[in-house]
Amino acid sequence: MSKTVVLDPAFRRLENIFYSEDLKRLYSMANVVWGKNEQIPEAELEAARNDVVGFITGYWRYGDVSKYPKLKVIMEVSGGFPSPKHLDYDTCFSKGIRVMSCAPAFGPAVAEMGLLLALAASRQIVWNDAAFRVGEAQWSHTEFGGTFTLYGKKVGFIGFGGIARSLKPLIEPFGCPIQVYDPWLTNTYLRTQGVKPVDLETLMSTSRFIFVLAVPTASNRALIDRKYLSKIKSDSVFVLLSRSHVVDFEVLTEMLVENRFKAAIDVYPKEPFPADHPICRLNNVILSSHRAGAIGEALLNIGRIVVNDMEAILAGLVPQEMQIAQPEYIRNREKET
Repeated sequence: MSKTVVLDPAFRRLENIFYSEDLKRLYSMANVVWGKNEQIPEAELEAARNDVVGFITGYWRYGDVSKYPKLKVIMEVSGGFPSPKHLDYDTCFSKGIRVMSCAPAFGPAVAEMGLLLALAASRQIVWNDAAFRVGEAQWSHTEFGGTFTLYGKKVGFIGFGGIARSLKPLIEPFGCPIQVYDPWLTNTYLRTQGVKPVDLETLMSTSRFIFVLAVPTASNRALIDRKYLSKIKSDSVFVLLSRSHVVDFEVLTEMLVENRFKAAIDVYPKEPFPADHPICRLNNVILSSHRAGAIGEALLNIGRIVVNDMEAILAGLVPQEMQIAQPEYIRNREKET
């Protein structure tokens, strides 16, 4: 089998996603074509077309996959899967071409940030820091402002994918019972993972900490609407960590303006988020600028898992670290507009 691999990570930069030793490993196991930060020129791509086994790419921009007769794998380093608008998944599935995402590289960093945001909200760390700086800190220790710990509190995960599976071991030392809503997984599987499967209404109404961790699909746009947001208890924390797509953000804003509960938010319907938005003036919300996974260590994890799985594929073995696109998920995924 030919071992030609197109390395075309733009928009990512090679130095940001590969440790030097991982890049050396890739070059030692494959005939690497291109390997620069700029997009591969058409002439370079055409010269490799008949031999290319794998693409390592920022996003799919190479046309019909049938043009590449030896193609075995597409590895996207953006953090998601290629858009169905650009990539013919049916052909990939029928030809046995694996489509893989580097999302697992971000899981630990995003999970760590999720835990941080939850604790910062429940303990009012950000608000107390701001009060301290203007001479309004509460030194008497008689006013606690509704603060509470994570220990022993019921936690709800909306979605049990890679981020949730990285967050679960971080939560476990706090002795929290974890309940999960994920319609893509069986209740039997969830129980084997040590979590309790529940319906969404139960999760929203009984969890003190609610983590939104689901990936966007055609069926979950604004899934968490007024009906479910109204179930959140006043002494709860709502952590929006994966995609705002899953939440009716206007209703969320309305309820936070009414101080119905606390929240921590890392993702927004529009980014950059407007500084004059009503949510930016609230002291019951912690705002983070979509940076849960934006850390150098997480980016360099991309190169490690890409090279590890490429090594397996070139050896005719099963890749273990990247996320592999499943037909059931892709067919329900909302196409980008």
